[in-house]
Amino acid sequence: MILCRLDDLADPGAKGPFLVELDGERKQVFIVRYDGQVRGYLNSCPHVGAPLEMDQDKFLDLTGSEIICAVHAARFDPLTGDCTWGPCRGRRLVPVALIIDDGAVILANSPNLS
Repeated sequence: MILCRLDDLADPGAKGPFLVELDGERKQVFIVRYDGQVRGYLNSCPHVGAPLEMDQDKFLDLTGSEIICAVHAARFDPLTGDCTWGPCRGRRLVPVALIIDDGAVILANSPNLS
């Protein structure tokens, strides 16, 4: 499933949430581009399971250097998903596998939703 074009994803930047099918369940994911690398994560804070974004495509803090949870301001490393500050420190975001192919960011091993 194509999530977006790489050219449409700023560095640093984020896009989502996207509704996808993973392991037979519908889930929300988002993607982050940081320091030339692209990562995907489930859109779920490890503290309470709440969505992370403040608004569509708004997953990063004002500096673009960390993912931030809109519920309680926990902060996460964009490349590892590790919580660096907040009530879920020591835990991490759940990664999702991505493929970059011909300029498209694609969710690996996922059928399209009908």
